[in-house]
Amino acid sequence: MNLWKFRHIGGAIWEYLNQPLFQANTPMVWEVNRFWYLYKIQLLEKCLHKDSTSQSHYTQ
Repeated sequence: MNLWKFRHIGGAIWEYLNQPLFQANTPMVWEVNRFWYLYKIQLLEKCLHKDSTSQSHYTQ
């Protein structure tokens, strides 16, 4: 397993363990498979909303 996968899974585990318990607008997801599914969707949405014209990738 490469480092990227380990960091990705570690981040997902951290998010799962740190879910808010008593908030009506973001209910806790107990089922791990469902959480993993929702986590991947949220990660994809974050990636799509990122600015693709980042200064660090700009070449002249």
